Amino acid sequence: MIKKILLGSVLAVLSLQAAHAASAGKYGDFQYAALSDLKPFARDLGGLLDSGTNQTARVLGFGGYDVSGRTVVQFEPESGDGILKKNKPFGLGWVQAEIGMPFRIDGFIKAGSFANLALSGGGLKYGFTQPQKKLQAMIVLTGNMASHKFFYATHFASSLIFSVNTPFIAPYFGAGMDNTNLTVQNNLGDPSLVGKRIAVYQARYMAGFRMTFLSYGYLSGGYTYTHGRGLVNAGLGLRI
Repeated sequence: MIKKILLGSVLAVLSLQAAHAASAGKYGDFQYAALSDLKPFARDLGGLLDSGTNQTARVLGFGGYDVSGRTVVQFEPESGDGILKKNKPFGLGWVQAEIGMPFRIDGFIKAGSFANLALSGGGLKYGFTQPQKKLQAMIVLTGNMASHKFFYATHFASSLIFSVNTPFIAPYFGAGMDNTNLTVQNNLGDPSLVGKRIAVYQARYMAGFRMTFLSYGYLSGGYTYTHGRGLVNAGLGLRI
């Protein structure tokens, strides 16, 4: 299972780069969106915005920090999404920084840009268990904003994560709920949609691993299932 997720994580990075090079899955095609496209597109976007945000339920501890680069790829859009290219991958990449605070609370911020879509966000993590425990449990609250010339979206998520505190390779699994609010800013295909705002809710299930190397470095990989689609994420970072 871990080998499959690791392979998928590597493919995620390569697919995101290939999608960019081939101009596949351009978010700029939103300017020709129809009303029926909005909810499927919002679900596709919402799945990207929180997948890969978390890959362990172990808190950093007061004064600890984590800095990483992360990417997530969905290999094809939802069937009703006529905005993104059918059977083509699309994704996001960002940098994430976390800091450990008292009372088993971690705070984090994230920011990135891909295909003219800017992402910013952050949130809080609360660890139910002490860092030395074998089985870890954590709740994660996240808020994100994605901004494009033709649309913007706000996204809020809550997740419950479990992980096993083992050396070198630590597996994790969990579930969450996403709320994505999409607003049309510009539309050449149907100008009457300008200002239209829709909201979607979707459950999210995730599993993956974090592999430690050189004491503080790590590689993470994971799989997310949401709204009938699978996503693969990968990360490379430093955690102290």
